[in-house]
Amino acid sequence: MRKDRGQAGPVELRLISLFASLFFSVPTAFFIWLGVNRELAYWGGFLSSHYLIACIIIFAMMALLLPGLFPSILGGIWRGILNIERWWGW
Repeated sequence: MRKDRGQAGPVELRLISLFASLFFSVPTAFFIWLGVNRELAYWGGFLSSHYLIACIIIFAMMALLLPGLFPSILGGIWRGILNIERWWGW
């Protein structure tokens, strides 16, 4: 028996979830990088854009390896960002 060609296989599903997660993970990585650089500006430091690219790659790998858990991880990161901003008083 042949497989139904209308259904996507596991590789296709992971790639689709990877591209969908980039829609949320790229702004998240940017806000983390921007927040850290804004805080480091008070101390005279700065993180290069290589750290931003590394953060995006880490998020992409997490989305590829843990597609079911990635939305919870990203939600926890956003809750952490909001808590830190409230704590810093922004």
